[in-house]
Amino acid sequence: MKNKVVDKKILKILIPAILENALLTISSMVLTSYIGRLAVEEINAYGLGNRIFNLYFNVFKGFSIGGMLLIAIAFGKDDRNQCAKIQKVNYLVVLPIAIIVSILLFWKSEIILKIMTDDSNLLAESMSYLRIIIISFPLVALVHLNSAAFQASGNTRIPLFIAGIGNLVNIVIGYVLIFGIGPVKGGNIIGAAWAQNIEYLVMFLVGLYLLYGKDGLFYRCCNSVRQDGAEITKKIFVAGIPAAIENSFWALAMIFMSSVILSYGQNYYASFQLGLQVEGFCDMMSAGFLTAAISLSANSIGARDDNMYRFCYKRLNHYCSIICCITITFLAFFSKQVLSFLTNKPELIRIAAVYLYTMIWSQYAQHKQKIVYGYLRSAGSVNAPMVISFIGIWCVRVTLVYLFGNVLHLDIVWIWWAMNIDQWVREIIAESLFKRREVLNYINIKERNRNILWKDLN
Repeated sequence: MKNKVVDKKILKILIPAILENALLTISSMVLTSYIGRLAVEEINAYGLGNRIFNLYFNVFKGFSIGGMLLIAIAFGKDDRNQCAKIQKVNYLVVLPIAIIVSILLFWKSEIILKIMTDDSNLLAESMSYLRIIIISFPLVALVHLNSAAFQASGNTRIPLFIAGIGNLVNIVIGYVLIFGIGPVKGGNIIGAAWAQNIEYLVMFLVGLYLLYGKDGLFYRCCNSVRQDGAEITKKIFVAGIPAAIENSFWALAMIFMSSVILSYGQNYYASFQLGLQVEGFCDMMSAGFLTAAISLSANSIGARDDNMYRFCYKRLNHYCSIICCITITFLAFFSKQVLSFLTNKPELIRIAAVYLYTMIWSQYAQHKQKIVYGYLRSAGSVNAPMVISFIGIWCVRVTLVYLFGNVLHLDIVWIWWAMNIDQWVREIIAESLFKRREVLNYINIKERNRNILWKDLN
């Protein structure tokens, strides 16, 4: 009976989260299939511009994780007014930062893009695309905050609904603005940029209504922040900054790696972009594990339910093994067919297929990390995932990519193997730290001096 109850809870979070990421992945694949019909230079300009977008996206997703942890603990204590208060502070803290960062990226976009390429035509195309999508960057940060509030309560259905609307808008408007239809002339990647801006505007407005409109999650909640707003702000920064930095490591590394991969030729970089889109299916399948791990563990901590805390971890591992088998099967037997949908260029398909076959070897490590990271954060070890990611991405991945690509000039497949090695290094360190800090015993440990952030909330 306990299995059924916990499984129902987990699947209630996992399935909508997987479907939400499926919609994001499908939308991204459809748009990539649009772009994949354009010239190779435009494919690469789209990829380089999105490297900067992904950096911004991941940083502010990290900030949203900080607020999500605090809201999830408050939900565990059944204090909805406190949840609404934390969400309001989230807006007040994150929005000004998001606007300032967007302005800086617009101003310094050429400098960042020059790190990845010195091709003047490619640089000009990338800057044109990037400077348009920057317009919607603050909305991207707010969309993350809205989704995190629902996820903290264990409700991943509404973020799925919001993502579905946004993706539908992007697919339909994207086709019109990229290729043109009737009197509307296509704008190629510039059209794709405006479609993305419209997508995030729609997602933000829908999310805001579902949070604060009639019957919304925080409808009529008291959310004055005069008394403890400063304390909540401090906790959001303590929890959110490490997550933001951790998320930025991957995006920053991709900027550096892009320059190495481009040194092999534009076909290799274009193939890498296509391969990442197909690999998005694997991320889609496991992305819900981080949300589920944070939500379930933090709710259990708020409710002081040690049995639920431990049992959820056990069942999450069970579902992780199932998802791992699915993603390995997909990469081994179906990835090449998906590549054929994304582009009609045989050479790009051949190179991207090799990348995807190589990524089979890191699937378990990639998925399991999300569960371990979620529990580490909920148990107060908010800096641990950041440190682990730094070691894996910068000390292992980037170092090996530079060595294999720029020093030894090995075949491109060695770049892919550097990524596999990074995933396993991070997984081994995370599991070791998880055991050493006795994360599964967290609720039963009375002395929590290392968990000051959470002591005030429990």
